[in-house]
Amino acid sequence: MKVSRILRIATRTSKLARVQAKSFGDALQRHSPNQMVEYVPVSTAGDRSASQGNLPPASKDDFVSEIETALLDNEADLAIHSLKDVPTNVPSELTIRTVLPREDPRDVLVGADNLFCLEPDAKIGTSSPRRHALLKYHSKFNNVTPVRGNVDTRLHKLDNEEYDAILLAAAGLHRIRLQHRIGSYLDPSCFIPAPCQGTLAAEYRTDDSYVSSVVTNVQHPRVEAAARCERSIVRSLQADCNAALGVYCEDLGKDYTVHTIALNATGTEVLQLRLRDDDPHRLAANVANGLLALGVEALLYS
Repeated sequence: MKVSRILRIATRTSKLARVQAKSFGDALQRHSPNQMVEYVPVSTAGDRSASQGNLPPASKDDFVSEIETALLDNEADLAIHSLKDVPTNVPSELTIRTVLPREDPRDVLVGADNLFCLEPDAKIGTSSPRRHALLKYHSKFNNVTPVRGNVDTRLHKLDNEEYDAILLAAAGLHRIRLQHRIGSYLDPSCFIPAPCQGTLAAEYRTDDSYVSSVVTNVQHPRVEAAARCERSIVRSLQADCNAALGVYCEDLGKDYTVHTIALNATGTEVLQLRLRDDDPHRLAANVANGLLALGVEALLYS
């Protein structure tokens, strides 16, 4: 089949982002060998802030707004994102859909074999409010400290003994083939991941039927269903990137189980809810309504 259109794939400039974009491009070309692709690197405010060692971005928009502008200005045809970094309020002119199988959604400990071998005053690096609160809740560590930069930068700081251990997403380390750095995987039923952690998504102009058909070719319906479930819960709770919220829709083959946890910043107050259903849309509504009834808003924003 002759394909005349070159697909321009926008991506953040970090090593991990480029690997993720290429994994999509490679999958696309396996499905349609004549499809040509080119990659459009976009430097985002969030990446620039992290590379300079500044405070974390104020919102997830700092990681996607320049990329969305490139799409809207027709400088790229689609973008590949880590879906956990994409706000739930996508512009109406753009559509976002999951692509490829979900990578391992778990958090991992790097620099130590497990949390139990670390002293209470061990310096543990994470800039995630969720991971910070979960560490405080589960293990009562008293020296949880922000760590800035991309994966390579954080590993370099660990290797320079600036930290005793750091927490990262398994998915990122898997994708850049650094699994050997992982000391232990944290149980996702209690150390609940960020919504859509491990899930990749394509974002594209809603009126571009060609790109929409291309994305459909590399979609997995149950990955899409789980992602929609998790993002629907986040949207219903009006949670932002500063909320200590874990949401994980576990695909059990026929049914789904949603694991959720909401904590205050210090991990001293916690709400947990776990529900199972074969309908992810109904499951998302029931989880969100249940958490709201339990007073989750006061907890997340106290």
